[in-house]
Amino acid sequence: MGMTEDGIKGEQLLFPFLKRNGFKFFQVDGIGLKDGKYYLFECKHQEHFKKPPFDGHGLPLWQVKARLGFQKQTGIISILVVFEKPIEKTNLIYYQSLEILEKGEHLDTKGIQPRRIYPLTSFKGNIL
Repeated sequence: MGMTEDGIKGEQLLFPFLKRNGFKFFQVDGIGLKDGKYYLFECKHQEHFKKPPFDGHGLPLWQVKARLGFQKQTGIISILVVFEKPIEKTNLIYYQSLEILEKGEHLDTKGIQPRRIYPLTSFKGNIL
């Protein structure tokens, strides 16, 4: 087994271990440091949600709550980054802090695993 496979196996063993020992946890997609300030990144590769009421991107509601709770306790800003599918054709990347997204318009879907959707206009976006 190589180092990558060992790392993946270690993570697979870690999560049940944490759960058995009473931890609530989430996995960060990335942590960055810029100009002396840390940022937490939640990354998605997805097609955008189609209106009504608006075209947008989002993530599971539990992830929104977990990341904003982390930000509140640590002061580390949580950024949602979305590479729009199919990235090879759209070349679009949407990004914005969850705190700013939460202050604007959003929609919670219904069902077993609700998602919070934010309008495309709430994101900063750029072409690759």
